[in-house]
Amino acid sequence: MEGLADPLDVELWASHMLGTMWEQRTGLPLDESEDYALVYGGPLIETIARTGVPGARTALTGIAAVDDGELGGLARGFADGLPKLESEPSWLPCVGEATATSAAVMRDDVFDDGFTVFLEARHATGDTHAVGVYIDNNLGVMAKDILLADSIDRVAEIMRGSPSEGGELRLDRIEPAAAAAEICAAMELTEMTLDPPVSEEYAALRALAMLRADEVPGVTSRPEREEMSVAERDVLREEFLSSPEGRGFAADGDEAFAASLAIDFCADYVDGRPLRWSPVVVELFMARWVPRKVLADEDLFAALPSALDAWVRFAGRERGIPEWAIEATREAIPRWRD
Repeated sequence: MEGLADPLDVELWASHMLGTMWEQRTGLPLDESEDYALVYGGPLIETIARTGVPGARTALTGIAAVDDGELGGLARGFADGLPKLESEPSWLPCVGEATATSAAVMRDDVFDDGFTVFLEARHATGDTHAVGVYIDNNLGVMAKDILLADSIDRVAEIMRGSPSEGGELRLDRIEPAAAAAEICAAMELTEMTLDPPVSEEYAALRALAMLRADEVPGVTSRPEREEMSVAERDVLREEFLSSPEGRGFAADGDEAFAASLAIDFCADYVDGRPLRWSPVVVELFMARWVPRKVLADEDLFAALPSALDAWVRFAGRERGIPEWAIEATREAIPRWRD
């Protein structure tokens, strides 16, 4: 375990190893009762323990810290059975033990395609770091990316020196328990998704992010999103048809049905907010969801772009977002018409 200088280094090494197993979890013919981490990592754990080389206890302690399943329990048992060597780092007991010191959420209020929840923690050695989990609103509020920063203050400093394109990013401080609840809920959704569309860095930092969130005391479950009722969807569609943007559409016409599809898409497949539209939401709706989910005649597909353009203008006005954002969203519609 040369080159690992502090508790975070050990946790990152173990998290990276577990991430490799997580990425390959579908490659083994496992039944529902088998733990992929134990199947992949069990032989490795036993080999590390059997060698008894300097650093073996450090490696096993790291794995035990970042995995709360059977593999972690196995690693803990082997680590406790190995003798303590004089060369063992004094900070080893700090691995897997960090105190949450602050938390924040970074987002933009215009398109709001996603947000990053930061959880800052400090080991007993005094070293501080912040884990940031990007949660994608366009994928049902699923965790999609993870990053590591020196601190939340450092993130704020970088934001001030790097103007964002489009909507201005803001960083708001929140309670660590609230941040941990958001991270746990979003990552649980990713775990439930078959072949989730995560970033290249997600797997390597996945176990570390879960560890930091699990360490926060007083975490409660994030409130479940209330499903938009059929009656509420009908009322919203009628408001659109009565608005300046939708007044020319017949209530029983293809344009009105297209508006209903737009409402259903955001209410059921995005993040439950039918008025939140962005260029990315347009792409997901027109290029992915409609072709896979909608069976209709040619007239509906011909009417959909103009109806969606009217809906985007209506939704943007209702949300009160800037005119440039509405125009940027409208400009995405012809790109995905075919």
